[in-house]
Parts: sequence; structure tokens; C-alpha cells
Amino acid sequence: MRWRQLTAFRETMITGTASGAADIMGISQPAVSRLIDALEESVGITLFDRRTGRMVPTVEARIFFAELEKTFAGYDKLVATAQDIKQGRKGSLHIASMPALGLNFLPDALTEFSRLQPDVKIRYDLQLSMRVEEWVSSQQVDLGLAEFPFQRAGIEREEFCELPYVMALPQDHPLTAEPVIRPGDLHGVRMVSLSAETVARRLMVACLADAGATPQVVCETTYAAGVCALVQRGQGVGLVDPFTASDFAGQGVVFRRFEPELTFHVGILYPRHQPRSRTAGEFLRVLRARRNGLVRKIDALLAV
Repeated sequence: MRWRQLTAFRETMITGTASGAADIMGISQPAVSRLIDALEESVGITLFDRRTGRMVPTVEARIFFAELEKTFAGYDKLVATAQDIKQGRKGSLHIASMPALGLNFLPDALTEFSRLQPDVKIRYDLQLSMRVEEWVSSQQVDLGLAEFPFQRAGIEREEFCELPYVMALPQDHPLTAEPVIRPGDLHGVRMVSLSAETVARRLMVACLADAGATPQVVCETTYAAGVCALVQRGQGVGLVDPFTASDFAGQGVVFRRFEPELTFHVGILYPRHQPRSRTAGEFLRVLRARRNGLVRKIDALLAV
């Protein structure tokens, strides 16, 4: 396998056509096709089905592409590191975070950190917890913030927070009269649910099943911010994490405690066998201080 062949394959997968890959690479379409043919011969895998006159990726091509992206991510990080050294930057920090922390909480912490360390180059990516764990395990990032439980080898973890999920309600909803929401209160009630791959959804489904309660699920979404946005518009009630609740406080959404308590359990993840940088340690001090302030805000938000 040669890098040029891999590049031709990758650009074809991204653009969807050999001509699109040719435009990006600055070569002819036949040249792209020859590079892909040589790659297929090298790896012994048919990467594209050409029977329709178009290059349709095979199942094997999609698997190969997913692994190739990790290689390119590592290469991009290497290039960025070389530039940092060349330009005399004092350090860099690459973070992957679950969306609940990444929409406002993390940008606020990064802004504060950047004022303290203006020469540090920062990048952060939002991913579902399972992908954050994957990126940390493969050493694509310096640290990650994700929800327990964790399954992969190759990571070190420490506690970041254990806080209760809360129930989001439209401000004029009858359940706002209750200081605490319980599963039985939700039977037959319109509900906006997080999607099946989220920890919160699995916890909520088990809790409702134990109580024999069946809400009327009107919509599903992957992100808690989407749940709050729909609750805000009167589409139903929804279980959300406290960080997202804090973002929507005072914006037409009321929050109540939910019992039995369901725990939003977040960890800080590090690549195993990779020394933790002083830059990461300094950032975590800022992050923890921000977390402590948010806990106080949540307590005030739920005081009824």
C-alpha cells in the first residue's frame, strides 16, 4: 500500500466519485482509478462495485475506510505537532467530549483556560461517549469526557462528576406543580426521548418498566439539547443531564428532580501509557472549578 493510493481511495469515499477525488488531488480521473486498482490488488480486497458504471463502495470498503480515518487523524495530528514546534508554540490540547458538556460548559472552560494560557493551541470535538472512548483508546486525543460505563482497553479514567438526571417540563405543564417527578407521573404523558444508544435512554426505559409506566413518546433525538429545545416548544417532557439543564435555565423550560434518582456519571479519560501533559493538567484544574460552580447552580435550579 502506498500513501497516494490510500489518499485516492479516501477522497473517493468522501466525495462519492473518482472525478471528485481527482479534482481534490489535482490529477486526472483515470489516474485516480489506476491508484485505486493498485490498492485493491495490494490489499486483495474489492473496494468498489463497478457493474453499474459508478464506483459503489463495498461493505469491505466501508470497514477499511473507518480504519483509514484513524490513520489520517494521526497523520494530521503529527503535521500539527510539527507546525507547533516550528512556530514555537508552548503546547497543544486536543479534547473529545460528549455533547452534553461540549455545547456550553466546555467552551466556557476553554475560554477561561485560553486567557490563562494564550499560547496553547486548542482543538475540541463533540462525539457520542462511545466514540470519545474509541478516540482516547487509539490516542487520537489528549483527553476525553464521556459517560460511564467504559468498555475499551487502552484507557485510564478518573471521576469527573456524579449528578442526577433531571426532568425538563414546558413552563405551563401541569407537572410543574410537583416538586419531584416519579415514573407513575409520566404514564400517558407526551414525552421527548433520547435515542436508544444513550445511557439516559437505557436507564429511563428500565425505570419506567419497573414502575409499569408508559409515556407517549412523540419524538426521539440523540442530544439532550434537542430534547430541551422540543420541551421548550411544548412538545412534551424529557429526561436530561444537569449540564444541559443549566444551559436552558430561564428559557421557557422548568426542571424538576426525578425519583428514583438516575445518575449522570461522567469520567475523564486518558490514553494508557501516554504521559499526561502539564497543559492537560492545568486545563483540568479550570474544568473542575467550573464543575463545582455548575453543581451549585443546579442545586439552586431545582430548589422548589
